[in-house]
Amino acid sequence: MNKKVEIEISARHIHLSKKDFDFLFGPDAPYKEIKELSQKGEFATDKLVTIVGPDGELPARFLSPFRKKTQVELSLTDCHKLGINNAPYEINVSDGAALVVIQADAGEISRKAAIIARRHLHCNPVEASQLGIKSGQKLMAKIKSERGSLIYCSIEVKIGENYRLRIHLDTDEGNAAGISGKCFGYLIDDWRD
Repeated sequence: MNKKVEIEISARHIHLSKKDFDFLFGPDAPYKEIKELSQKGEFATDKLVTIVGPDGELPARFLSPFRKKTQVELSLTDCHKLGINNAPYEINVSDGAALVVIQADAGEISRKAAIIARRHLHCNPVEASQLGIKSGQKLMAKIKSERGSLIYCSIEVKIGENYRLRIHLDTDEGNAAGISGKCFGYLIDDWRD
């Protein structure tokens, strides 16, 4: 496999359940789209929350649409700043997520919602079929920037009807690879742990 794929950096953000959104901003509070994201139907909104940990706090932007469960996606550097030492590397929030306080206009809530998002590949079923890959499979990608070349392993495949082929890395991973602006990598092989 030697498929060229766009690499995107996913900065700190929050996905909210409708119930938690209503509690934090008021029932059915309006919000505006400020930036369309690469995955169809997803966008950054004008709503910000404050994520509070034992040692600090950081802002996070609400990404729409609503999710079944609230999920705070942080980098390892964010976790150090917040004093969180138990955020798991996950694709989606689980019972093992780290506890944080989420503050906004109308109140605050405590949720086991903080994760460090595992690097992953978004693709739709047609792309997955063409590439011969399955959901949950792990791949490798070679990324070349001005800083040099780097190979990321254990990139987990996520398949969804509305997905567009993109690799998502967090800010720490993007900085380590020297990524700035638009960047492409190559899926080079299956990865077996």
